[in-house]
Order: sequence, then structure tokens, then C-alpha cells
Amino acid sequence: MAPLGYIEILDAKGGVIERVSVDSFPIAIGRAYSNDVILNDPYVCPMHLAVGPDEEGRLIARDLNSVNGLRADVREKRVPFLELHSGSGFLIGHTQLRYCSVDHPLAATVVDRENGKSRLYSPYVAVIAGAAIFLLLCLDAYLSTVERATIATVVTEPLATFAMLLIWSGLWALASRIIVSRFYFPQHVAIACGAVAGFFALTFSSEWLEFFFPFVPVIWIAGLFGSAMVVAALVYGHLKFASALRRSSRFWAALSISAAMAGVSAISDFASRSKFSNVMEFTGTVKPIDASWLPTISIDQYIERSRKLQQDLDTLAQKARATQP
Repeated sequence: MAPLGYIEILDAKGGVIERVSVDSFPIAIGRAYSNDVILNDPYVCPMHLAVGPDEEGRLIARDLNSVNGLRADVREKRVPFLELHSGSGFLIGHTQLRYCSVDHPLAATVVDRENGKSRLYSPYVAVIAGAAIFLLLCLDAYLSTVERATIATVVTEPLATFAMLLIWSGLWALASRIIVSRFYFPQHVAIACGAVAGFFALTFSSEWLEFFFPFVPVIWIAGLFGSAMVVAALVYGHLKFASALRRSSRFWAALSISAAMAGVSAISDFASRSKFSNVMEFTGTVKPIDASWLPTISIDQYIERSRKLQQDLDTLAQKARATQP
């Protein structure tokens, strides 16, 4: 006999824990083993609820004089009965349930990322991103040193940083394997590489902006708020593959972590500040840019301006001598 519908037992976030088929009405719901739907909830009575049609053919969930009653939602008041439609939810004890008929509309099928629909998460992207980040780290190490650079000095620190990146991605991949039964190591590597690239872009742009506009604390703003945004994007991307959270839950989790880190960073920065200092505060290291980007003049223009400057100085000297007694 084909089922008439299903009683779904939901978790706190509305996800389905279990589906119990309904072959005929009425059905009984409670903790007793004689029920059609057996719940493991100490706040549910042994015989708590009966679901069946009334004289008018409506499907009714009726409370059987239970201790904690029947509610449409956790925020609703207790009711003696409740009319059910396909998709209607109701609460007994601490258990959220939902009735669905066999023809209940379903959400669209989610595309499996493993089917290669998106090349963004392919292993080749992780390899290319990893190689690009390693070269970027080597370039930064080369431009940061003021001594004669060798291959060993240029590669040593980037290798250590890249190894930490792989360890970080491996830990997230292990979490993915435990929680969602997928490893997703290349995807986590690509996400971590994207975050490193974001930090590089943020640092480079903030250092140059503060160099050209020293009256604006660009490095401090970027270090506090910009870094928090990059961390939020990093955590959000990792949680996409390492959890079963919904998009909104991932967003708020990432935002909470980044806000906490930004708060700790701000408190630490404020506590470490001295009361007074005449030393110019500029912690950034400005990397050299190509000479073609700088405004230049020709040699003839330079000589002409030098002569004009010399003439102006001579005129000022003559005026000064003339005014002396």
C-alpha cells in the first residue's frame, strides 16, 4: 500500500532527522512503543498526540490531554487541536515535527560540485593558485631584503609559510572528512591561497596609500577592518566545504569570528600605544615601483630650471645686500 504522507522529525534548524511513512489514519504519536511515531523526548507523554481526519475531511492533530501540550511553533500558545496541511509544522514537548503529503513540492536539486560543473574547485586550480602564491611569497622576500639575495634566503621563509598554508588546509580538509565525509583538500588550498593573495593586496595598497597620504592611518584601518574582512571570507569559504551549515549560518559564523579577532586586535593595539612620542609612526615597508610610473623631466628642462633658480637666488642676494646699512 502506497503511503498517504510522512511525518518528519526535525532538528533545531529545521533539517529532517527522520521520516515516518503514514499508511493510514488515524496515527498516534508519543513515547510509548505502541505509537505509530515513537519519539525519544522526555517532555513528550507516552500517548501525546493523535492525527486523523475530522467529519469535514480536514486533517487534524489533536492533543490527548498531554502534560506539555501541542503548539504550532515554539513561540505560539498551547492549543487543543491544529489543522494540518502539507508542509505544516507543529511542536510537542521539545520535538519539532512536520506533516508532508506524498505530492508535496520539493526544492530544486542541488548541483553536485564533484560533477565538474565548476572548474573553480578543480585540483588544477589549487595547483596553479599554490604555485602563484609561492612565487608571490618569494618575490616579497626578495624585495624585503636589503642584503645580497641568494636563492636560499629568498626561498627559505616562503617555504615555511607555504608549509603552514598546507597544514592549515589539511586541518580543514580533515574536518570536512569527519563532518561531510568528503576530503576537499584542493578546495581548501585554493581558498587559503585566495586569502593570502587578499592579504598581500591589502598590505601593498595600504602601505602606498599611507606613504602618499601620511595624515590618514591607512595601515591601521586596513590592518583592523580589511584583515577582518579577509578572515571572514576565509572562514566562510572553509565552512562551505567543512560543514553542513546554511549560507546565512556560515555568514554569521564567519562574521562573528572576524569581529572577535578585530576586537582583540584593536584592544591590543590600544594597550601597546605609548602616551607620547615624537617618532614618526610608519610601520609599512614600501616596495619600489617602476621608474616609468614616476613623473620625470628632461635634462634640458632641468638645466633651464636650475638657471632660473640661480637667477632668483642672485636677485634675492642683491636685494639683501642693498638693504644692509
